[in-house]
Amino acid sequence: MSKTQKIKITLSLWDIGGQKRFDFFKTDFFKGTAAVGLVFDLTRPDTFEVINTYFKEIRQHAGNIPILLVGNKNDLKKEIGESIERSRIIKKANRFNLLEYVETSALEDMNVEDLFYKLSIAALLDLRPRLGEIQQSEGNSSHFRFKIILAGPAAVGKSSLIQRFTHLDFNQDYKLTVGLDLMTREIELEEKDLPPEALSIIKHALLKYSKKTNPPPLKANQEETKMEKEIPFNISLESLETIKNHDERDQQEKSRFASKKIYLILLLILIAFLIVVSLLIFLK
Repeated sequence: MSKTQKIKITLSLWDIGGQKRFDFFKTDFFKGTAAVGLVFDLTRPDTFEVINTYFKEIRQHAGNIPILLVGNKNDLKKEIGESIERSRIIKKANRFNLLEYVETSALEDMNVEDLFYKLSIAALLDLRPRLGEIQQSEGNSSHFRFKIILAGPAAVGKSSLIQRFTHLDFNQDYKLTVGLDLMTREIELEEKDLPPEALSIIKHALLKYSKKTNPPPLKANQEETKMEKEIPFNISLESLETIKNHDERDQQEKSRFASKKIYLILLLILIAFLIVVSLLIFLK
């Protein structure tokens, strides 16, 4: 990769409703996810306690993908104080081997950009790639598409974080997400912004993608085998007529053979009938 390499990323940002009544469909939405922001409310200890359940669901349905722990509503700590000790939060992040812990505030736009950029880099470092993640590779620019989910209990600010990141504003008229919300935003990363190991992973993934989309030319014997299987579209009209005549003759032969089989079966039935009648007459 050159020094002017730019990485274009389209983020599909999914906000799954945290209400209990939406639990039944979460399993499908976790599929194909590149990274997850696991969000809780810094002023509500109950939202922090249920993080364990969400973590298990993510691991069960999305596998060993990168997860960032997100403590949102940092702005309220000034009024309410520290409801959850930071040491407890760090301990939980370490216990579950989460990638990082980030504190955010959608209202004050604190660490929101940083959160989603970190999720993007985490997705690049864990590049599989999944179906559709590599969009294209042209010149000094590569394009990826990642599905990013913000998961967590209801009313922890998942929608507000996505709204702040995608629309650069904060909506005071807060509404609970009903089921699912989806927004997108494109970002660009430069080589200098990425850890060295990410560049190696990206290069390897692009190489694999290139081999899949541009397979190497076939060898001579492979070319012959392929030609045998292909339909000869350049066939002449005379040859086509000959093939048609052969097909018609084959059909006629099959029809005659079928007719002979029917006659033979009928003849055998007649002979059997005559034998039975003869036996009955003899026995009388």
